[in-house]
Amino acid sequence: MTGVITLGRLEIRRTLRNRRVMFFTILYPALLFMLSAGSVKGKMVPGTDIPYVDYYLVAYASFGVIAASLNNNAMRIAQERKEGWIRQLRLTALPSYGYVTSKICSSLIAVIPAIVVTFALGTTQGVKLSADQWVSAFLVIWLGSLAFTALGIAIGYGVPQDAVQPVTLIIYIAGSFLGGQFFAVSGALETIGKALPTYWVRQIATDVVAKNPIQWGGVAILAAWVVGCGVLAAVMYQKRAED
Repeated sequence: MTGVITLGRLEIRRTLRNRRVMFFTILYPALLFMLSAGSVKGKMVPGTDIPYVDYYLVAYASFGVIAASLNNNAMRIAQERKEGWIRQLRLTALPSYGYVTSKICSSLIAVIPAIVVTFALGTTQGVKLSADQWVSAFLVIWLGSLAFTALGIAIGYGVPQDAVQPVTLIIYIAGSFLGGQFFAVSGALETIGKALPTYWVRQIATDVVAKNPIQWGGVAILAAWVVGCGVLAAVMYQKRAED
């Protein structure tokens, strides 16, 4: 357990010191939120009673979380495979689950700034929520990041190293597009999006913010993605460990 904690601390420090990761997970989503919020003040999402500024608060907070948990893990693991870091860890007394556990823990820490910064900016743009709403929305986005973390680990282990970056970017952009992170989706796009974790992280958090009833079917879909991606990550890790 000591080895897992030590490796976890190392992973957290490496992530927080990575300027590129911090830009794309904190500054970039925050900038997009400010630009979007400033252009839609006083407007409502069509067909709903949700102010656009509240919608974009959740959408871009989740967008930053997806970047932090999916992109960072997939590309970092691909690089570590190339450098032989994983082979070196096998020679230590670290348990087989330790590496994956450290990745998950560091990712849960790394996504916090992406949520907090966007939420803090939201208070300057007229977003007015109760303490319960702020905390509930935070927890939905934070815990929902587990699906993207596990998926990133699975991609990092299961996809050929040269293909990790394009595969990750395609999933990242397409998932965010269909999940409503850039704009409110409807029609066929929404129908497709409802099968994805990007949609339900954003939608459940939006329901919390808007005080709408929680769609428990969506909660089940998101939970299934978390479990499914977790199992896939474990399988890919074990397969790579046996290579």
